[in-house]
Amino acid sequence: MGIAHSVVVRLTGVPGDPVALQHEIARRLVPVPEVVVFELTGLTTFTVEALDVLRVAQAERVGFACRPGAAARSVLEAAGIPVADSAAAAFADGDDPPQASGTRFRTLTEMLLAAETVGEVLQHVVDTAVSLIPSADLVSITLRAPDGTFHTAAYTDPAAAELDRLQYDLGQGPCHDAAEPGRPEFIECPDLSAATIWPAWAPAAAGLGWGGVLATALAVDSPPRFSGALNLYSRKADGLAEADRDLVLLLASHATLAVAETDAATRDEVHQQQLRRALDSRDVIGQAKGIIMARRGLDADEAFELLRRTSQQLNVKLVHLAGTLAERHGELDVPEALGEADPV
Repeated sequence: MGIAHSVVVRLTGVPGDPVALQHEIARRLVPVPEVVVFELTGLTTFTVEALDVLRVAQAERVGFACRPGAAARSVLEAAGIPVADSAAAAFADGDDPPQASGTRFRTLTEMLLAAETVGEVLQHVVDTAVSLIPSADLVSITLRAPDGTFHTAAYTDPAAAELDRLQYDLGQGPCHDAAEPGRPEFIECPDLSAATIWPAWAPAAAGLGWGGVLATALAVDSPPRFSGALNLYSRKADGLAEADRDLVLLLASHATLAVAETDAATRDEVHQQQLRRALDSRDVIGQAKGIIMARRGLDADEAFELLRRTSQQLNVKLVHLAGTLAERHGELDVPEALGEADPV
């Protein structure tokens, strides 16, 4: 008899046709798990036919996770399928009564043991952080390589990766400082609009609508073979004041152990995966901008601003909006799709 286990299947891009998707899912669910959660936030398109394939997956329980505004979310909700904001929350939703933190960590441990790559482990950690710490609107994990370069290895929303990247570019900020050797256990700022500690980054983050931040270090060995940080962002000033610091440290420990068990080549692979993900997003946004420029007679900056404004109005992530426009521009009327009247 096989050992009962849980699996998260994370789908990205465009799912294949139903037959190909069915074969892919069958391959990834060997041996058959007790619970499978399909994480669909990374899909740029999703159909009822694809949903039907996932719903009949071989497992005792099938759950779905998808961040609000993502392409698959509306399909799941229209079909009346319960959907959680993260994989960790989807696992928790299957238990009655609702899980206490200790049980949630047992679920996290099961997910970590079933993960195939360090990237999956780190993604589970940030998803769980959002689930267990409601005041954290965004969560990310920063890794610092031995040569001093930084990259974001996992995040719950592209906005977190952008806040991190801004710190790497400026050479200042909580995740940048927490990942440096000799840092304190916690680095935090309850009100970014009034902060003086990061004179360039804090005003920029506040201008983007973020109120508070809390970061704690990851490190292994002394001196460390690597360093990093678990980063929590809140839209509200003082929003993270009540966040359980012990819980944050425990989550950081999970991430630390995961990275400690990998070699430098694997950590570099995680970095390359994140770069490819970022480049893919940039490519699809570039395609959408080109379509708008051709159809609306706008320049590149105006086309991007129209995309950005529409994504906010529709509460849809910019990259998902761009992906839909790039893939279906032949079917869509661009002015209507972007919520504006055609000036012609």
